[in-house]
Amino acid sequence: MNPRTMSLGLFLVLAACSSEQEPSLAKQPQSVAPTVNEEGAGYQHALARSRFDAGAGVRREAGGSYERVVGGRGVFFVDTVTRATMVVPTFGAPGLPKGTLGVEYPRPLTENPAEHSAVVKAYFLEAGVPVAQVSGTHVTTTMAGSGPVSGGVSPAQSKLLWYTTHLERSVGGIPVEGSFAYAALDNARRVISEGVYWPDIPVDVVRGAQALQRRLASPNDRAEFLARVGAGEAGVREAAGEVKIVHTSAGYHGGFEVKAVYSVVVRGPNGGKFRILRFDDTGAAVTMSEERATTTDSLK
Repeated sequence: MNPRTMSLGLFLVLAACSSEQEPSLAKQPQSVAPTVNEEGAGYQHALARSRFDAGAGVRREAGGSYERVVGGRGVFFVDTVTRATMVVPTFGAPGLPKGTLGVEYPRPLTENPAEHSAVVKAYFLEAGVPVAQVSGTHVTTTMAGSGPVSGGVSPAQSKLLWYTTHLERSVGGIPVEGSFAYAALDNARRVISEGVYWPDIPVDVVRGAQALQRRLASPNDRAEFLARVGAGEAGVREAAGEVKIVHTSAGYHGGFEVKAVYSVVVRGPNGGKFRILRFDDTGAAVTMSEERATTTDSLK
């Protein structure tokens, strides 16, 4: 085959089971928050509440800190430490229509992203995600296409595979960074892919974030606060920051950590890469435990 005419596959992301309960996969996690009320209550997804159809040849696997339900249509994955869940689809499953590049893809729910978002939001709320914590949604788009190596993929030849709707979380009016619930649905309203990590948020963290937000609403207090945090970090006073609640990620197996912070994005020294900087209510820099360097980190 001439490499110049070789077809290319493109996946482009645009920033637009059984009723019997499984003893491990469906169990609820132990609370990791010291004091949580209904306002900050988390949500634990489970196979029994998912619209994922594993397909034929279902088997269950467990190893280390992970459990999986594996079938012809994909994998339902559970992190037994954080209780995060994820569905990873398997393409080429029998019975799916042939798509671009000869790969068997599921058919998307709709070509209307707003309609997809409405259905996904309703799906997660019905499953148990707290309605008061869903502050919005956004959509990413997965597409496929082909074209010669020399010319690249033509947008006109690209094909919509599916939309993925992501829920945005806030607690007590404060955005939460690190939580997620997203899903892509096919034309039978089954899950193509999904992921959920929605941990408990302690009430004292929520109240601390609200207090910091009220404080920064005062022009004088905001100027004093920014002068303090900007003294050691160039660009902080000029950037538009925001009070957030931030917690450790879905894949972190250390202790769960959650904080109220002032978060701002600034460019690195000498025009370097953008960085996220966080500060507590005293103006001290905040580094999450999973972000700290360890003795096993390489220089790179």
